[in-house]
Amino acid sequence: MVHPHLILCANARLAQHLRRQAPEAGAAVWAAPLALTVPQWLAQLLEAAMLDGSMPPGLPLDALSERLLWEQVIAAALDSAAAPLFDVRGLAATAMEAHALCTLWALRPQPPHAEETRQFLGWQREFRRRCEQRGWQEGVGQQMLALELIERGAGALPASVAFAGFDRFTPFEQRLQAALGARGCQLIDWTPAAASTGAPAVLACADRQAECRAAARWAAATLARQPQARLGLVVPDLAGVRDALEFALDDALHPEALCPAAAEAPRRYNFSLGRALAAQPLVATALRLLALAGSHTLEQTTLSALLPDPFWSAHSREADARALLDAAMRQYLDARLTLPGLLALARRLHASERIACPALLRQLADLAELQGQISRRRPPSAWVPWLERILAAAGWPGDRVLSSHEYQARSSFQQTLSTFSGLDELLGPISFADAVRRLRELCTEQVFQPETRGQPALQVVGVLESTGLAFDALWVMGMNDQQWPAPARPNPLLPAELQRRAGSPHASAEVELAFASAVHRRLLAAAPQITFSFSRQEGNQLLRPSPLIAGIAVVEDDSSATSAAVAHALESLEDWQAPPVAHGEAVGGGTALLRAQAICPAWGFYQYRLGAQALKTPSDGLDAMERGTLVHAALESFWQATGNSAALQAMEGAALQGAIIAAVARALTKFEESGTQALPPRTRLLEAARLQRLLQRWLDFERTQRNAPFTVLVCERAQELDIEGIRVRTIIDRIDQLADGRLLIIDYKTGQTIDIANWASERISEPQLPIYAAIALPQEDTGARVAGVAFAKVLGDEPAFAGVGEDEGLLPKLAVAGGEKEKVFDPVRFPDWATLMAHWQQRLRAIAREVQAGDAGVRFADAGKLDYCEVLPLLRLAEREQQLLQAEAGDE
Repeated sequence: MVHPHLILCANARLAQHLRRQAPEAGAAVWAAPLALTVPQWLAQLLEAAMLDGSMPPGLPLDALSERLLWEQVIAAALDSAAAPLFDVRGLAATAMEAHALCTLWALRPQPPHAEETRQFLGWQREFRRRCEQRGWQEGVGQQMLALELIERGAGALPASVAFAGFDRFTPFEQRLQAALGARGCQLIDWTPAAASTGAPAVLACADRQAECRAAARWAAATLARQPQARLGLVVPDLAGVRDALEFALDDALHPEALCPAAAEAPRRYNFSLGRALAAQPLVATALRLLALAGSHTLEQTTLSALLPDPFWSAHSREADARALLDAAMRQYLDARLTLPGLLALARRLHASERIACPALLRQLADLAELQGQISRRRPPSAWVPWLERILAAAGWPGDRVLSSHEYQARSSFQQTLSTFSGLDELLGPISFADAVRRLRELCTEQVFQPETRGQPALQVVGVLESTGLAFDALWVMGMNDQQWPAPARPNPLLPAELQRRAGSPHASAEVELAFASAVHRRLLAAAPQITFSFSRQEGNQLLRPSPLIAGIAVVEDDSSATSAAVAHALESLEDWQAPPVAHGEAVGGGTALLRAQAICPAWGFYQYRLGAQALKTPSDGLDAMERGTLVHAALESFWQATGNSAALQAMEGAALQGAIIAAVARALTKFEESGTQALPPRTRLLEAARLQRLLQRWLDFERTQRNAPFTVLVCERAQELDIEGIRVRTIIDRIDQLADGRLLIIDYKTGQTIDIANWASERISEPQLPIYAAIALPQEDTGARVAGVAFAKVLGDEPAFAGVGEDEGLLPKLAVAGGEKEKVFDPVRFPDWATLMAHWQQRLRAIAREVQAGDAGVRFADAGKLDYCEVLPLLRLAEREQQLLQAEAGDE
């Protein structure tokens, strides 16, 4: 078909824009102009020539297939020992670019060649040989064949050809123009009418975020004045600033977008740059599910991201159960686990009625079954049905109706699967893991842009996409010298001097400056109102404006002052007061509640009254808390069997070792019975050996360092107390009775840091032992008197006691209340043991009264004690710091 007129465009966006142009006023019939890019039109010519027989048929390679072929060529050329050291995929992309430069810019490297160029020319010869052998035609090769077809006089051509939006012409495009002219085509230089522009403005912003906000405010203000205006926002580094700019535009133009229901509502702006298909949530879920089916060992972090995902299984019915399974998985399973292991845990929890997720159980079982059937190597076309079968078994894409964007993403993913199935000849038989990896690469390279209705008022484009477009007002941001003109980046596989002489893209700073200057002149004629902006700083780096905007008066952005004024106008709410504890209200946490309340009242309120807590961080094997629990259990078992110091002193060598081994075995068995799964045999052996060494070291310390005889009365005794109306559950690790009847309360610690100085403070942040001594045992009224409290530091290197007592000699190196040399417990404040006990009782009851009264303020004396706070994000420490700074500024 002969077209009377043709517009060849510099990019696909301009071609689409021209095809959408409105008809002239009064036109009865409107024919869309034939606007194509140069590669699109040449591909049509080549296809027509193959159909009419003027050229032999060939199989065109798309960009992906071409890169894969380059990868194979390069991998075959590399030494097998050195191949793992190279980024073959990156080398293939660079070689593909160099090959295109050689064709489009007529680059012919001459000897002598550098090593990089020599290797590239070898790869290029092998690449061409494989293409000729299999009848393949790569991208730039197709364009060259079509050009030679025109030069030979074959093929029907349009009467006229207009070239639109070209800031510079490659030698290939110049050769094309000459060939068209020789064939009698009228060549037209299509240039949009220049707008009558006023003086451009330049805005200096504090940083990238401020620049995005300034551009968004400009767009909102302009559209408020001129609702029908066509606005342009040009960004040289659009990929780097896209997310921040989108957030700013939503804040300024669509504040309702904060509501999830408005996430896909039409926007008044449109980005020319989409996101990777792999980044779309629905597709990301599909890729995670395929990776799950192909992996025999899984990271908990992967599963924790997958379990709350709405795009598989019956999420709308079982979301809560899946969240509970995630929490249980973190608590009971190792950091690395298997799919059958997760399924076994889910079945136990389901059977115990802790969770209800029949659909999830069924689909995990189906995935586990399919996992055992994918060990063979297959070509991509044979893997696609398996991939679809796995996704169907997992219930992808979920049980709810998909939105428009999600439906488009699924359609694009299915098209990508179809593309993947056509790679048999290139990839051959591959493993399932390689199939998933290749599919992920495809989805990462595929750009996804949901379709939008109509023409949004604001077009956000890169510098190259802005060519040929006209606007009523234009904002060009990112005008910093380090990115515009763009830095030189010559292709490393071709001689740099050859690229500089040809003036190919990115060849030198001079080439980039000349190109940027041409683009700048075009932008100055693209709209009547033009604003340039740049950033003053990025992190700690000071930035400078682009030399292309030198000479234009600079205005400083005052958005920071505006934001501060808005911040001062915000309503302030005091939220330190929580509802008092109601009569009969159960408050959990035990002594941990009083500890958190003493350190920071908000911590105690959020975690123990509201029930907020952090999900457990999984670890391989046992974590520190579980190891501490085993130490407690082993010592409890030992002392229940031994009873007193006399029996311990009587044990020698093998007898003591046998008692320790038996106690450790009983502790491990009890630990496994209380959990959801047995310890792996190797883990159990290692943990038994660790416990035996630790107990041996500790019991040797007690035998040799404790002189006064004692009897162990209590081990791990639970007790519930009433402290100022707050029910506090305590567990006393151990109570020893001395020969004179007095008691020592001991709490085991397996960590290095132990703080007893807080026992002398107004807010006791380690309240367990003071509670036991001053409140728990006196409430029993047994007549036995507490003589001291101590932490037992059960450590392999430096076992010791840390505490305070009534007099000397109770335990090794125990502090003495009222002692003249005592540094921690000031003898003036605490002249004797009774005074210290009274202090404990008074301060602990005061903390309990705070809980009862609902004190939930964010106040603390030592931020270091918040390191293990599970609800730290809820404390909003950054906001608190800002409030303190504002208060200080107000005082000044």
